[in-house]
Amino acid sequence: MRVPIVRLAVWVLPVLLTGFAGACSGRPPPVALPPQDLDAAIRLAERDSRIARATQLTFTWRAREPDFRHDGLGVARVEPDRARLDLFLDNGEVAAIAALVGDELRVPEALPLELVPPPALLWAAFGVFRPGNGAQVLDGGRAGGGLEVRLRLPGGDSVRYRLREHGVAEAALLDGGAVVERVRVSAPGEGSAYPSEATYRNLREYRELKLRLESFEHVEPFPPYIWDPGR
Repeated sequence: MRVPIVRLAVWVLPVLLTGFAGACSGRPPPVALPPQDLDAAIRLAERDSRIARATQLTFTWRAREPDFRHDGLGVARVEPDRARLDLFLDNGEVAAIAALVGDELRVPEALPLELVPPPALLWAAFGVFRPGNGAQVLDGGRAGGGLEVRLRLPGGDSVRYRLREHGVAEAALLDGGAVVERVRVSAPGEGSAYPSEATYRNLREYRELKLRLESFEHVEPFPPYIWDPGR
């Protein structure tokens, strides 16, 4: 049985290098936690931010890149360990499709990957703290009333998370300590488990992608075939 649709605020994903520089200045370092306390806090954050049930989200989007400027409509379908994002142009043509199955990102070969964040950051855009199986904790502690933690992913990348109660505030992909890609999300809106706003920035490739989330509704579990968009 479906529940009534709930209106959400803006879900925004822009790329602005100057915004990154200003945001990183003057932030005090986190207060270190003992390893056992840090591990417990990480496990709690993973549990509390996990998607509880199948949900469909709808939004409008606009992309700005050096050679790509378009807008249209989008749909996100999410379950506890799976998510799918579909972006359509105003004429109905598909602009991008991506599915997350656990830590695996699945994208059709014929469609571009540039609009889609890497798995850990795409999960963060939904407010989910999911660094992936095999992630290694490097350091972390309390910062700004929340938790800041840095992890090394199985593929070798380092990601820094800033967490608030029940979700992600920021996830940043690092290269030698410098942020190269980042997702920022605001706290969920009233009555919602999802961020009212999120911002994805690719600082190396100067991309801007903005999405305005219009609504969400809880639904029955999705058919299995949607999680393999390459077929």
